[in-house]
Amino acid sequence: MSKDYKVVKDTSLPLTQIRDRNKSSIISSVLDIERHAISRENWLNSLHCLYLAEDNEEPTEKRRRVSNGSIAVGSSELLKRRYLDPVRDECGRDYIAVSYTWNPSKEEEEEEEESKKEIPRRFFVESRRTGKPALPSEVRDVVWRRVLNYADHVGCENIWIDRECIDQDDEAEKGAMIQSMHLVYSLCRHPIALLTRTINTAEELDLLINLMCDEVRAEDEPAVLNLLNDITSNLWWTRAWTFQEDYKASGRMTLLIPHNRSLEQRKLEAIDHMEQPLLPIIEGEICISSRDFKERATEFCLSYKKRSEGKDICDRILNTAAQYNVLLKDERMQPGLCPVSRSMSPTILSDILSRNLSEESDRLAIVANCCAYTTRLDTRSLDIEGASLSLSILALYVLNGEILENHPKQNNRGTLNDNILEFLSKQSLDSFRPPTDMALTFIKSCRFIDPEITAGGTLTKGHLWRLGKVIRRSPMKNEKYNTLPPLVQFATDLQYGKYGGRYADLALCLCQWLHDPVHYGKRRVRSWGWQESMAEEVEIALMEGKALRLGCLVQPKYGSEDSPYRAVFVGDSNDDWKDETAGSYAFTSVMPANSKTSEDIQRHVSLEVEVEWQKQEGSERRSSPAIPKLYIKRWLNGLCFFENSPRRTVLFPWPSALLE
Repeated sequence: MSKDYKVVKDTSLPLTQIRDRNKSSIISSVLDIERHAISRENWLNSLHCLYLAEDNEEPTEKRRRVSNGSIAVGSSELLKRRYLDPVRDECGRDYIAVSYTWNPSKEEEEEEEESKKEIPRRFFVESRRTGKPALPSEVRDVVWRRVLNYADHVGCENIWIDRECIDQDDEAEKGAMIQSMHLVYSLCRHPIALLTRTINTAEELDLLINLMCDEVRAEDEPAVLNLLNDITSNLWWTRAWTFQEDYKASGRMTLLIPHNRSLEQRKLEAIDHMEQPLLPIIEGEICISSRDFKERATEFCLSYKKRSEGKDICDRILNTAAQYNVLLKDERMQPGLCPVSRSMSPTILSDILSRNLSEESDRLAIVANCCAYTTRLDTRSLDIEGASLSLSILALYVLNGEILENHPKQNNRGTLNDNILEFLSKQSLDSFRPPTDMALTFIKSCRFIDPEITAGGTLTKGHLWRLGKVIRRSPMKNEKYNTLPPLVQFATDLQYGKYGGRYADLALCLCQWLHDPVHYGKRRVRSWGWQESMAEEVEIALMEGKALRLGCLVQPKYGSEDSPYRAVFVGDSNDDWKDETAGSYAFTSVMPANSKTSEDIQRHVSLEVEVEWQKQEGSERRSSPAIPKLYIKRWLNGLCFFENSPRRTVLFPWPSALLE
């Protein structure tokens, strides 16, 4: 325990050192931290926003307007308060959420010095207390000028900015908002980030536009790299809070990059010739989608560092402004398989841990917000106990069902000589096979349902399948005269014994599912689409001639006794499962998102596993069925029909290193 009564940042230390300091195994310490677990609620009951008062609402001096309608230099502005409900009211999402740094950048300090030469435009904020006078804003004038300029152009009057919209003297309000910050930016229609590195020359403007259009000439690549390095060295990229704001705003976040006023006409001319124009044309600003910028920067740096000098600069940019769906592509993946097979949770952790933050315990809330964790940790009580940040992160990870490799025969996995980030990067499952183009979104939902951590491992519930008959057939795409859809042909073949036996139950399940009016006619509108995605995987496997393996439920009531085939799983190739006699199992679990909880995610697991059956005492029929221990072999896609079959409890033992 720390005597400073703060969560201890020990994320650079090897886990063995943390274990020795605590004088107990890693898992014992994690179980102790579990005492501080709390469930996520919709803490965002209302959102406090500001809007620019009209002239007749202003209690101070009247604002003076010049002939073109703009505010005259030297006038004051009043920002009044109102409340919105973005969780329950769609109209309550029409606000601008500002992402910026509280500390000014060098460029902003220089601009403020220049503005002092003129009569300043002052900003006041309505008091939280009725009848009290407005107070000068705690937010820098240069920030307000840019934000209000943007608000005017997009026609949105509501503004959320943390320093004024959260009562900084109310610890309870601050705590609730820290846990709800993901909602502020994910529900917002107009999230913006204020970068401060100014585009000063026509050359820099051209380089940036060419990068965004993917038209960088070879001779310009070194200059583009230097420009990217400058932009991503901006203070905004270094903060954990702004990382979260950008990540949760997703594709809606707009970067505002200032440019020299003399470049306005050149910017307009360049935009006119672009197939996909930049975002709102605002005087003095270049507006770019954050996602598009990071995607172009990631692609450029990954390509450039393979064939040129500047690897260190490329790596720094990738560590700062990478787009995950590009960065996490696995180039080793076999043709025909999704190029993304790794969870992005360790990468999110890395990005959060590498950025600056004043309170280390806040990292736990940011991790939970970014990873959509429903189980949180009480950061106040962890601060009081001086808890380990490393072990608190591990506790968050397993309490929310993240999947760790646990097979004792797996090599090159994490050890206690690793720090927490290295351990999770090595130990997290990396054999995902997303059956969708939305690979990272799919993988983010690959988590155990209702996990319960114990001294022996993670308890969860789902369906256990014994893998049996292997089907190897020629690719349907080569069958010229087959007019039936792949799944219909497959069901027919199962029914009439083409594969050496009649598998009527599975054939019936397929036929009933295919003729469900919700599915019929390709109207893919069933709840959360799990079976639809897996059905498409089976169809692709049939077309390409991949091996398929049938599965039957292992009934909880009778231990390992089997039932008829009601599932079909997809191999990676036609050569999969060469030894059909070897006992093999699959574990699946699915749960839709809770519609009553904002930003809850669906959960799904489909794993090939090795089963260790635990012995039972006395008569099997009279005693409760034993909980099987499951060891992960790989991710395994499959179409399963488990209606009216209860989930059974299983145990995924801990990786052995955590018990040392």
